[in-house]
Amino acid sequence: MPSYAYKGLDASGRTVSGHVEAEGPRSARQRLRDRGLFVSSLEDEARPRSNAAGKQRNPGTVQLARNLRQLGTLLRAGIPLVESVTSLRRQALPAHRWIWESLRRQLVEGSSLADAMASQPGVFPSMYIGMIRAGEASGTLDQVLNRVASYAEDSARWQARLRSAMTYPLVMAVTGTAIVVFLLAYVVPQITRVFVESKQTLPLPTRALMALADLLVNYGLLGLLVLIAAFGLLRWYWRSPSGRRRLEGVALRLPVLGTLRRNLYGARFCHTLSATLSGGLPLVDALEITRGSMGSELMSDLVGETAVAVRGGGSLAAALENSPLVHPLVVDMAAAGERSGELENLLERAAGAMDEEVDTAVQTLSAIMEPAVVLVMAGMVLFVLLAVMLPVFEMNQLVR
Repeated sequence: MPSYAYKGLDASGRTVSGHVEAEGPRSARQRLRDRGLFVSSLEDEARPRSNAAGKQRNPGTVQLARNLRQLGTLLRAGIPLVESVTSLRRQALPAHRWIWESLRRQLVEGSSLADAMASQPGVFPSMYIGMIRAGEASGTLDQVLNRVASYAEDSARWQARLRSAMTYPLVMAVTGTAIVVFLLAYVVPQITRVFVESKQTLPLPTRALMALADLLVNYGLLGLLVLIAAFGLLRWYWRSPSGRRRLEGVALRLPVLGTLRRNLYGARFCHTLSATLSGGLPLVDALEITRGSMGSELMSDLVGETAVAVRGGGSLAAALENSPLVHPLVVDMAAAGERSGELENLLERAAGAMDEEVDTAVQTLSAIMEPAVVLVMAGMVLFVLLAVMLPVFEMNQLVR
């Protein structure tokens, strides 16, 4: 039965608020009138309020994983699904409460949990919904919810690691570039004016620095507009399926980053396929769900072709074997898993091994990038100092 939040006045004129369950708004108002309350506002708790008000928003990956694990724990304890979702609604953050109220309302009306989640676009990823649907069909919903929560936590952890590894070099690069631009645009022209008035032959670094400063002062705004336009065109090209595929192909061919991206895609493929198979889905259905969660057009195409091959009677390992996007370890583990009947376990082992490779690569890349950025910034500052100080030394020599 729907739940409504109300505000109003009681018989003595005091302000009151609370929640009431009723079949509809009219029935809710009637129940409150029967209690002697005058209702000033009545809102359906299942209806999300405006995000602009800051009161309702979708949960993040970590929060969603925590909620799903709590739901799985309640179900394992023998608490019915509707009561478990109702308990989550009471415990959820105010900004997320509308999601669980909507689920509870649809469950009471006879919907399955997967169908109720599917009616909340942008809240529950399609992979989660597919696994939960399989868990409901196989009677292992509590186990599947915990697997989904573990997968979500792993995804959040990897995203945090990548952000942490890239934050310091990015901040250093932006800060250093801003300082150099400021020097070229405002400081260098004031200093080099003295050298120009002296009419002496300037060293090559000084002339190069003056040319850069003139270029920045005269064409800096135009260059900024060109960069913005180029970024906009690149973003538009990235949004088109064909453009995204081409750009992904270029990125995958890069020496270090390309290998890192391939390992990331491989680990995500193994984690997702293993999790969906453990939820009770057939291999073809698991591949279709995995296809939608790859985050890469090229990998999605590959997984789709693999699903077609498996549906036609082929093996998973044979379908993946000839693709340069797939790590050989994945192919070997898939082949061993198909022979032994432990495909999901061996895929999870492959995912763990690739996670370690990615972790090592990210740490190595971070360790290299931080001093590299510092050296580049130091080199740029040293070039500016030499370009400014060399004419001073020459002028001193002339005076002597």
